[in-house]
Amino acid sequence: MKKLENRPARLAGKVAIITGATGGLGKGTAIAYAKAGANVVLCARRLEKLKEVAELCEAHGIETLAIQCDVMIRKDLENLVERTIKKFGRVDILVNNAISTKQGVAIMDHTEEIWKNTVTSGFEAVWHLMRLCYPHMKANGGGRIINISSGAGLIGAPGFGVYAGVKAAVHGITMVAAREWAANKITCNSIIPVFYSDLSNKLFSGEFGEQEMIRMIPLGYIGDVDKDIAPVMVFMASEDSRYMTGQLIKVDGGADIHF
Repeated sequence: MKKLENRPARLAGKVAIITGATGGLGKGTAIAYAKAGANVVLCARRLEKLKEVAELCEAHGIETLAIQCDVMIRKDLENLVERTIKKFGRVDILVNNAISTKQGVAIMDHTEEIWKNTVTSGFEAVWHLMRLCYPHMKANGGGRIINISSGAGLIGAPGFGVYAGVKAAVHGITMVAAREWAANKITCNSIIPVFYSDLSNKLFSGEFGEQEMIRMIPLGYIGDVDKDIAPVMVFMASEDSRYMTGQLIKVDGGADIHF
């Protein structure tokens, strides 16, 4: 039998910007992209944490760029993209993951601070980064934009107020960009993941228990970032997803079937 040649790394030579890269989905995605051969640009507010993630990524033989960045500050976003281009000369993948918000607050109890932080970090930053990366992706002949959405934006989860609105809006602009930028081979998709995170832990400590959540998931467990979510993030960033755009991908163990 003829020996099969080793398949090249799925993201070899690509450059990915990942916001909120110090923990949870951001960290898991960064490491998964590094394993797949991509150079990763890590963005978050805590530089020391970024350096820790960068070391984990570099262990897979790729280059990293750790940039302290507050996505609520427009100049920080501009600096993020400028430094990426200066170091790597391109950007192929954008993962909009960062958001600063507070859940478990009724609509009438939302403060101006909660509203402003959530909208600025979760919607305006996504809008600006998509627009900042667009010309570079166009010049490279294509790209992948992956925006993190949430089931809260679909089911009207109580206590998620402005967060749910922002996540629904994010998918709205994702679909518009998918239509407008398709001619430039830039695909834009959203993903709704369900996995253990700081948010889920907060929920489980309240009235909504872990077992109740598990009973709502047909596959019977809450997702693991590295095993269940990150592989899908790699697929969405790769050439394997080239015919998919404007989609809302639910990686939730079937939870949306329950709802």
